[in-house]
Amino acid sequence: MGAFDDLQVAWNQVETRFMRSEPMVRLFDGVITTDHYAAYLRETYFYTRENPQIQAIATAWFRGPDRQTVKAFLRHAFSEVGHDALALADLKTLGRDVSFIPDEQPLPSTAALISFPFYAIQYRSPLSYLGYLFFLEFLPTTRGADIAAALAKIGVPPAAMAFLAEHQSVDVHHNRLMQDYAATMLRKPSDIAEAIYCMEVTGELYARMIQGAFAKADEEHRTPARVLAA
Repeated sequence: MGAFDDLQVAWNQVETRFMRSEPMVRLFDGVITTDHYAAYLRETYFYTRENPQIQAIATAWFRGPDRQTVKAFLRHAFSEVGHDALALADLKTLGRDVSFIPDEQPLPSTAALISFPFYAIQYRSPLSYLGYLFFLEFLPTTRGADIAAALAKIGVPPAAMAFLAEHQSVDVHHNRLMQDYAATMLRKPSDIAEAIYCMEVTGELYARMIQGAFAKADEEHRTPARVLAA
């Protein structure tokens, strides 16, 4: 098997664990509300705001033949710009006031997700970032339709799923890029192991981010949400 095949085998296990996590079980059991989805979108804004720059930063550590991937990596990073705005647009569609969000701070569980790739790139291996990327790119293309259907059942309108819809389509291309990255950059077993470890940690931290968002919504359940002025 090649490096990409190894990543896919690992992905199947990571995806299974993620789909069995508490917040995903809550989603598919229909025991959340649009307030929980809104809380998720808020945290999504914070981590996606960082993603283009995190991916660009990774290239600073590319050496030797990995430098040949810099152009593709930076183009990929550029395509991630604006996804945070999609999350805010979905929040607006739900009737939420988003004007204050850019000046606020993410929840601790979201800060952990944001921080991990910085650590992995600088202190483990820049190639480990491919595991972070793999998880976040493959989840929407493999589970996006199921997640959208579950959200629709709790009353989320399609117009408030622009972020998810965008990733269901654009990440198909990004998945093909991942095959190229794996084939050209993951040349040693240790490289593959680092990427898989990063994928596993990212799956766990992403589930915790969603769980943190849902917990915040539970906490604020009896507090009226701020809505746009009529």
